[in-house]
Amino acid sequence: MNDTEITELIESSPREAFGKIIEQYGSLVYAIAANKLHLCASSEDIEDCVSDIFVEVFRNLDNLSADKGSLKAFISTVAKRSAIDAYRRISYRQSITDSIDREGFVMPSTGENVEEAAVSKAYSHTVREAIMSLGEPDSSIIIHQYYYNHTIRETAKALSMSVGAVQQRSLRARKRIEKLLDEKG
Repeated sequence: MNDTEITELIESSPREAFGKIIEQYGSLVYAIAANKLHLCASSEDIEDCVSDIFVEVFRNLDNLSADKGSLKAFISTVAKRSAIDAYRRISYRQSITDSIDREGFVMPSTGENVEEAAVSKAYSHTVREAIMSLGEPDSSIIIHQYYYNHTIRETAKALSMSVGAVQQRSLRARKRIEKLLDEKG
């Protein structure tokens, strides 16, 4: 199918057009995403990125016109930009996890009670596991707020979210962490 036929199909049957676009450009989109993400992402992350790319393509099909270029160029551009965003997001998440892991292993000073230090270390490991089990973006929100002492506004800006969304997610995430910690005793 050429671009004109797909454009006509979008107007008459969006669902069928969606299938045709995925069929025709799925390999291209996967190749672009895999090329950008292969060093930092799992295959599931790459597949999620591909899905996000097609969602973004369909959200912006209204912006597509024949004089702006081909459908392939449009999809390629969306794929490249989305994959770069995913790369930044995944790399950022990994750097936070790595920094928490490195800083989590501290030997107690000679004057400190070793038993208390062991209990404290075990508790902070449990808290860290609970935070990481939240998934994105909730774990990043909690880390920004309580590890980096960022305000909700700073956290929202860093994660490209609205202040209201960060407030709601933070509240829910703290309740989930509390529940997880209660379950672990």
